[in-house]
Amino acid sequence: MKNLLQRTLSGIIYLIVIIGSLFLGKYAFGAIFLVMGIIALSEYYHLQGMPFFGTQTIPGLLTGAVAFMLSFLVAAQLAPPQVLAILLVIPVLFFVFSLYVATPTYNQNLPVIITGIIYVMAPLSLLNFLAFPAFNQYGYTHRLVLGILLLVWINDTAAYVTGSIFGRHRLFERVSPKKSWEGFIGGTLFTLAAAWWMHLLMSIAGREHWLVLAGVVSVFGVYGDLSESLMKRNAGIKDSGNLIPGHGGVLDRVDSLLFAVPLSFLYLLFFAK
Repeated sequence: MKNLLQRTLSGIIYLIVIIGSLFLGKYAFGAIFLVMGIIALSEYYHLQGMPFFGTQTIPGLLTGAVAFMLSFLVAAQLAPPQVLAILLVIPVLFFVFSLYVATPTYNQNLPVIITGIIYVMAPLSLLNFLAFPAFNQYGYTHRLVLGILLLVWINDTAAYVTGSIFGRHRLFERVSPKKSWEGFIGGTLFTLAAAWWMHLLMSIAGREHWLVLAGVVSVFGVYGDLSESLMKRNAGIKDSGNLIPGHGGVLDRVDSLLFAVPLSFLYLLFFAK
Protein backbone atom coordinates (compact mmCIF):
# COMPACT_ATOMS: atom_id res chain seq x y z
CA MET A 1 0.00 0.00 0.00
CA LYS A 2 2.85 2.37 0.84
CA ASN A 3 4.50 1.71 -2.53
CA LEU A 4 1.19 2.24 -4.34
CA LEU A 5 0.65 5.56 -2.55
CA GLN A 6 4.21 6.64 -3.33
CA ARG A 7 3.83 5.67 -6.98
CA THR A 8 0.51 7.51 -7.25
CA LEU A 9 1.78 10.71 -5.62
CA SER A 10 4.97 10.83 -7.66
CA GLY A 11 2.98 10.17 -10.83
CA ILE A 12 0.60 13.02 -10.05
CA ILE A 13 3.49 15.40 -9.33
CA TYR A 14 5.15 14.38 -12.61
CA LEU A 15 1.96 15.09 -14.56
CA ILE A 16 1.46 18.43 -12.82
CA VAL A 17 5.00 19.52 -13.68
CA ILE A 18 4.74 18.48 -17.34
CA ILE A 19 1.23 19.74 -18.02
CA GLY A 20 1.79 22.86 -15.93
CA SER A 21 4.88 23.79 -17.93
CA LEU A 22 2.88 23.55 -21.16
CA PHE A 23 0.17 25.88 -19.86
CA LEU A 24 2.62 28.35 -18.30
CA GLY A 25 3.99 29.28 -21.71
CA LYS A 26 6.87 28.72 -24.07
CA TYR A 27 9.73 29.46 -21.69
CA ALA A 28 8.40 27.18 -18.96
CA PHE A 29 7.87 24.46 -21.58
CA GLY A 30 11.40 24.91 -22.91
CA ALA A 31 13.00 24.91 -19.46
CA ILE A 32 11.22 21.79 -18.19
CA PHE A 33 11.85 19.72 -21.31
CA LEU A 34 15.47 20.88 -21.42
CA VAL A 35 16.00 19.64 -17.87
CA MET A 36 14.16 16.40 -18.64
CA GLY A 37 16.33 15.87 -21.70
CA ILE A 38 19.58 16.37 -19.78
CA ILE A 39 18.48 13.94 -17.06
CA ALA A 40 17.23 11.35 -19.57
CA LEU A 41 20.48 11.62 -21.54
CA SER A 42 22.56 11.14 -18.37
CA GLU A 43 20.47 8.04 -17.58
CA TYR A 44 21.10 6.70 -21.07
CA TYR A 45 24.83 7.11 -20.57
CA HIS A 46 24.52 5.32 -17.23
CA LEU A 47 22.80 2.38 -18.96
CA GLN A 48 25.81 2.22 -21.28
CA GLY A 49 28.20 1.86 -18.34
CA MET A 50 29.20 5.51 -18.03
CA PRO A 51 28.75 7.82 -15.01
CA PHE A 52 25.66 10.03 -14.78
CA PHE A 53 27.88 13.12 -14.77
CA GLY A 54 31.62 13.06 -15.42
CA THR A 55 34.45 13.88 -17.78
CA GLN A 56 33.19 11.31 -20.27
CA THR A 57 29.56 12.39 -20.30
CA ILE A 58 29.58 16.16 -19.73
CA PRO A 59 30.52 16.99 -23.38
CA GLY A 60 27.54 14.96 -24.57
CA LEU A 61 25.20 16.52 -22.03
CA LEU A 62 26.32 20.04 -22.95
CA THR A 63 25.94 19.30 -26.64
CA GLY A 64 22.48 17.87 -26.11
CA ALA A 65 21.49 20.96 -24.14
CA VAL A 66 22.83 23.27 -26.87
CA ALA A 67 20.98 21.31 -29.56
CA PHE A 68 17.72 21.62 -27.66
CA MET A 69 18.16 25.34 -26.98
CA LEU A 70 19.08 26.13 -30.57
CA SER A 71 16.06 24.24 -31.87
CA PHE A 72 13.87 26.12 -29.38
CA LEU A 73 15.19 29.48 -30.58
CA VAL A 74 14.68 28.53 -34.23
CA ALA A 75 11.22 27.06 -33.67
CA ALA A 76 10.15 30.17 -31.74
CA GLN A 77 11.61 32.34 -34.52
CA LEU A 78 13.95 33.98 -32.03
CA ALA A 79 16.89 32.97 -34.22
CA PRO A 80 17.27 32.16 -37.94
CA PRO A 81 17.43 28.49 -39.03
CA GLN A 82 21.09 28.97 -39.96
CA VAL A 83 22.11 28.84 -36.29
CA LEU A 84 21.46 25.09 -36.35
CA ALA A 85 24.59 24.83 -38.51
CA ILE A 86 26.54 25.41 -35.29
CA LEU A 87 25.87 21.75 -34.48
CA LEU A 88 28.11 20.75 -37.39
CA VAL A 89 31.11 21.92 -35.38
CA ILE A 90 30.32 19.62 -32.45
CA PRO A 91 31.97 16.42 -33.79
CA VAL A 92 35.20 18.37 -34.32
CA LEU A 93 35.07 19.72 -30.76
CA PHE A 94 34.53 16.21 -29.40
CA PHE A 95 37.78 15.00 -30.91
CA VAL A 96 39.67 18.13 -29.89
CA PHE A 97 38.40 17.68 -26.33
CA SER A 98 39.67 14.09 -26.36
CA LEU A 99 43.21 15.44 -26.66
CA TYR A 100 42.95 17.14 -23.28
CA VAL A 101 40.99 14.72 -21.10
CA ALA A 102 42.82 12.25 -18.92
CA THR A 103 40.55 9.26 -19.59
CA PRO A 104 41.93 7.04 -22.35
CA THR A 105 38.47 5.52 -22.92
CA TYR A 106 36.95 8.81 -24.06
CA ASN A 107 37.45 8.11 -27.77
CA GLN A 108 36.04 4.62 -27.30
CA ASN A 109 32.89 6.12 -25.78
CA LEU A 110 32.39 8.73 -28.50
CA PRO A 111 29.90 6.55 -30.45
CA VAL A 112 27.84 6.13 -27.28
CA ILE A 113 27.98 9.86 -26.54
CA ILE A 114 26.84 10.81 -30.05
CA THR A 115 24.19 8.07 -30.21
CA GLY A 116 22.74 9.32 -26.92
CA ILE A 117 22.32 12.83 -28.35
CA ILE A 118 20.53 11.40 -31.40
CA TYR A 119 18.42 8.99 -29.34
CA VAL A 120 17.33 11.37 -26.56
CA MET A 121 17.88 15.02 -27.44
CA ALA A 122 16.98 14.97 -31.14
CA PRO A 123 13.37 13.78 -30.55
CA LEU A 124 12.89 16.13 -27.60
CA SER A 125 14.26 18.98 -29.73
CA LEU A 126 11.61 18.21 -32.36
CA LEU A 127 8.97 18.87 -29.69
CA ASN A 128 9.93 22.52 -30.02
CA PHE A 129 8.69 22.56 -33.60
CA LEU A 130 5.45 20.87 -32.53
CA ALA A 131 5.00 23.61 -29.92
CA PHE A 132 5.43 26.27 -32.64
CA PRO A 133 3.66 24.58 -35.59
CA ALA A 134 3.41 26.09 -39.04
CA PHE A 135 -0.39 25.76 -39.08
CA ASN A 136 -0.48 27.98 -35.98
CA GLN A 137 1.58 30.65 -37.79
CA TYR A 138 4.61 29.50 -35.73
CA GLY A 139 3.06 30.84 -32.55
CA TYR A 140 3.37 28.88 -29.32
CA THR A 141 0.59 26.45 -28.46
CA HIS A 142 0.50 23.69 -25.87
CA ARG A 143 -2.24 21.81 -27.71
CA LEU A 144 -0.27 19.63 -30.12
CA VAL A 145 2.42 18.58 -27.65
CA LEU A 146 -0.13 17.96 -24.90
CA GLY A 147 -2.31 15.94 -27.26
CA ILE A 148 0.56 13.68 -28.26
CA LEU A 149 1.59 13.28 -24.62
CA LEU A 150 -1.97 12.32 -23.69
CA LEU A 151 -2.02 9.71 -26.45
CA VAL A 152 1.27 8.26 -25.19
CA TRP A 153 0.04 8.15 -21.59
CA ILE A 154 -3.32 6.63 -22.56
CA ASN A 155 -1.60 4.01 -24.69
CA ASP A 156 0.84 3.07 -21.92
CA THR A 157 -1.87 2.88 -19.26
CA ALA A 158 -4.42 1.02 -21.37
CA ALA A 159 -1.80 -1.46 -22.60
CA TYR A 160 -0.72 -2.15 -19.01
CA VAL A 161 -4.28 -2.61 -17.70
CA THR A 162 -5.60 -4.75 -20.56
CA GLY A 163 -2.38 -6.76 -20.63
CA SER A 164 -2.61 -7.41 -16.90
CA ILE A 165 -6.20 -8.65 -17.23
CA PHE A 166 -6.25 -10.42 -20.59
CA GLY A 167 -2.57 -10.94 -21.44
CA ARG A 168 -1.86 -14.49 -22.62
CA HIS A 169 0.33 -14.20 -25.70
CA ARG A 170 3.76 -12.60 -25.23
CA LEU A 171 4.57 -9.70 -27.53
CA PHE A 172 8.38 -9.79 -27.25
CA GLU A 173 9.26 -12.21 -24.45
CA ARG A 174 13.02 -12.09 -24.99
CA VAL A 175 13.08 -8.38 -24.18
CA SER A 176 10.00 -7.75 -22.03
CA PRO A 177 8.30 -10.89 -20.65
CA LYS A 178 5.29 -8.98 -19.29
CA LYS A 179 4.18 -7.30 -22.52
CA SER A 180 1.44 -9.10 -24.44
CA TRP A 181 -0.37 -8.86 -27.74
CA GLU A 182 -3.59 -8.38 -25.83
CA GLY A 183 -2.08 -5.38 -24.08
CA PHE A 184 -0.85 -3.96 -27.36
CA ILE A 185 -4.27 -4.32 -28.99
CA GLY A 186 -6.03 -2.88 -25.94
CA GLY A 187 -3.66 0.07 -25.80
CA THR A 188 -4.14 0.74 -29.51
CA LEU A 189 -7.93 0.62 -29.33
CA PHE A 190 -8.12 2.97 -26.35
CA THR A 191 -5.64 5.35 -27.98
CA LEU A 192 -7.64 5.43 -31.21
CA ALA A 193 -10.83 6.02 -29.22
CA ALA A 194 -9.19 8.96 -27.44
CA ALA A 195 -7.86 10.31 -30.74
CA TRP A 196 -11.39 10.30 -32.20
CA TRP A 197 -12.25 13.18 -29.84
CA MET A 198 -8.83 14.80 -29.54
CA HIS A 199 -9.48 17.41 -32.24
CA LEU A 200 -12.37 18.72 -30.13
CA LEU A 201 -10.40 18.67 -26.88
CA MET A 202 -7.29 20.33 -28.33
CA SER A 203 -8.96 22.54 -30.96
CA ILE A 204 -6.07 22.00 -33.33
CA ALA A 205 -5.54 19.66 -36.32
CA GLY A 206 -8.33 17.56 -37.82
CA ARG A 207 -9.68 14.24 -36.57
CA GLU A 208 -7.92 12.33 -39.35
CA HIS A 209 -4.56 13.69 -38.22
CA TRP A 210 -5.15 12.68 -34.61
CA LEU A 211 -6.13 9.18 -35.69
CA VAL A 212 -2.88 8.84 -37.63
CA LEU A 213 -0.92 10.18 -34.66
CA ALA A 214 -2.67 7.61 -32.44
CA GLY A 215 -1.51 4.86 -34.78
CA VAL A 216 2.04 6.23 -34.73
CA VAL A 217 2.04 6.43 -30.92
CA SER A 218 0.60 2.92 -30.53
CA VAL A 219 3.15 1.24 -32.81
CA PHE A 220 6.33 3.24 -32.36
CA GLY A 221 5.69 3.98 -28.68
CA VAL A 222 5.88 0.24 -28.06
CA TYR A 223 9.13 -0.01 -30.00
CA GLY A 224 10.53 2.85 -27.93
CA ASP A 225 9.57 1.07 -24.73
CA LEU A 226 11.03 -2.24 -25.92
CA SER A 227 14.27 -0.61 -27.03
CA GLU A 228 14.86 0.89 -23.61
CA SER A 229 13.89 -2.42 -21.97
CA LEU A 230 16.61 -4.12 -24.02
CA MET A 231 19.16 -1.55 -22.85
CA LYS A 232 18.20 -2.11 -19.22
CA ARG A 233 18.28 -5.88 -19.64
CA ASN A 234 21.77 -5.71 -21.18
CA ALA A 235 22.91 -3.43 -18.34
CA GLY A 236 21.29 -5.61 -15.68
CA ILE A 237 19.37 -2.60 -14.37
CA LYS A 238 15.65 -2.52 -13.55
CA ASP A 239 15.11 1.24 -13.96
CA SER A 240 17.09 3.94 -15.73
CA GLY A 241 17.08 6.00 -12.53
CA ASN A 242 15.16 6.63 -9.33
CA LEU A 243 14.18 10.28 -9.69
CA ILE A 244 10.45 9.44 -9.87
CA PRO A 245 9.66 7.05 -6.98
CA GLY A 246 7.73 4.03 -8.16
CA HIS A 247 8.21 4.95 -11.80
CA GLY A 248 11.99 4.84 -12.23
CA GLY A 249 13.93 7.49 -14.09
CA VAL A 250 13.02 10.16 -16.60
CA LEU A 251 14.17 7.96 -19.48
CA ASP A 252 11.67 5.33 -18.32
CA ARG A 253 8.92 7.96 -18.65
CA VAL A 254 9.88 9.28 -22.09
CA ASP A 255 11.09 6.13 -23.86
CA SER A 256 7.85 5.78 -25.86
CA LEU A 257 7.86 9.49 -26.66
CA LEU A 258 11.39 9.34 -28.12
CA PHE A 259 10.21 7.05 -30.93
CA ALA A 260 6.73 8.52 -31.40
CA VAL A 261 7.77 12.18 -31.74
CA PRO A 262 10.04 11.94 -34.85
CA LEU A 263 7.39 10.00 -36.79
CA SER A 264 4.64 12.36 -35.61
CA PHE A 265 6.74 15.35 -36.64
CA LEU A 266 7.40 13.92 -40.11
CA TYR A 267 3.73 13.12 -40.65
CA LEU A 268 2.59 16.59 -39.61
CA LEU A 269 5.37 18.22 -41.62
CA PHE A 270 4.26 16.60 -44.88
CA PHE A 271 0.52 16.09 -44.45
CA ALA A 272 -0.87 18.66 -42.00
CA LYS A 273 -1.45 22.05 -43.56
